[in-house]
Amino acid sequence: MEELSHSVVQSHKPSTKQRLEDLKALKGGLSRQIGQAKKAGDDPDTLIEQLKAVSDELKALQKAQKNKLNKAEDSAVPAELTLPDLANPIQNISSKPVHQIVAVVRGAEAEAAWDEFVKNHPAATPYHFINIRNFIEQTYGHRTQYCYALSADGEMLGVLPLVQLRSRLFGNFAVSVPYFNYGGLLANSPEAATKLLAAAEDWRARVGASHIEMRHIQNSGLGLQQRSDKVTFWLPLPADSNTLWQSFRPKLRAQIRRSDREIPEVRIGGPELLVAFYEVFASNMRDLGTPVYGRDFFLNLLKNLGESARLVVVQLSGKPAGCAFLIGHGEQMEIPWASTLREFNTTGINMFMYWKVLEYTISKGYKVFDFGRCSKDAGTYKFKQQWGAQPIPLHWDYCLPKGESLPELNPNNPKFKLLIAVWQRLPIWLTRVIGPHIVKSLP
Repeated sequence: MEELSHSVVQSHKPSTKQRLEDLKALKGGLSRQIGQAKKAGDDPDTLIEQLKAVSDELKALQKAQKNKLNKAEDSAVPAELTLPDLANPIQNISSKPVHQIVAVVRGAEAEAAWDEFVKNHPAATPYHFINIRNFIEQTYGHRTQYCYALSADGEMLGVLPLVQLRSRLFGNFAVSVPYFNYGGLLANSPEAATKLLAAAEDWRARVGASHIEMRHIQNSGLGLQQRSDKVTFWLPLPADSNTLWQSFRPKLRAQIRRSDREIPEVRIGGPELLVAFYEVFASNMRDLGTPVYGRDFFLNLLKNLGESARLVVVQLSGKPAGCAFLIGHGEQMEIPWASTLREFNTTGINMFMYWKVLEYTISKGYKVFDFGRCSKDAGTYKFKQQWGAQPIPLHWDYCLPKGESLPELNPNNPKFKLLIAVWQRLPIWLTRVIGPHIVKSLP
């Protein structure tokens, strides 16, 4: 019986493409010969060994070819972009002793001084500014305690924004700052931080709050009980969107293009998009089993943030199918809320929307895109990671009475699982009525 020679094929040293074709042909020929040998009663062992060798070489060559293509994709990316350094909320840049802790910041002069301090602190976020306090008080009427440390000559040395949340269902506690991913204490000296914490602890005890949650990004080093199970994802951005597009893997680009045949329409603007935005957002929150903010929550936030906040609405066949809320600060754009309707998930509209948001962010000159927080084991973790974003661990510090453990106010708490299941079965119109009264007390 004539045998195909593996060594003869190798001796020609063909191109990679030709070699792959030759190996596939050789594999097919050997398979046929093995079948013929078995049918004729001959021993096929030698042919089987040859087939195994051909198969192994074919797999190795295909793997090498795939790696080569991936490297070619990567070579289109310019020098690696880097994220900004994370600043510690407690700096050591002032030697002035703390002369006074002011418990309540009110009045144009004090508020202007507060905002000036926040503006110049390297760890500040948009949620430290006075306009966020104005938004929270205007929307929900919560009690706030915005306290700051002063030197003898009147220099501000540190600030700590606090908001008290009270309800029969969730208890009495304070957060810096609720509803948003970031907040916490900012200080220019360890002494200022220590004295602000002491004042906050005294206030907590007076108002009967169970704890104070401070949402720091960087580890503060305060030595408090801390939760670090949450992460956010930051993506450093190039100067043009085409460079970012070329850095994506082919699979990611294909997922983004998937909705092209639906001819989606993207609109980015302000309050004029709120009705369409809220239609999608409220529906998605019901499906997730989460009480929804009222429409006035977003309207008031837009008014207080001005042009730094934008709404995004994606429509399919004239119907709102996806939405997002964007907040810009400094060189960074954040997407704290985003939703799509489940009925459109198969169209890939979510991927398309995020890509359009990234394009818009780059066009406005931002250098970093913040995908928002999630748990380390959540499904959204991989979604954010696939864009090339880097996980940033969050460090949430807690002021607690001695001997108390960390609070468990989260969806994984068995206490809330039944409530979530019930909520998912409610009519959307009812969740819009009830939701805002519940969510106002959720941090």
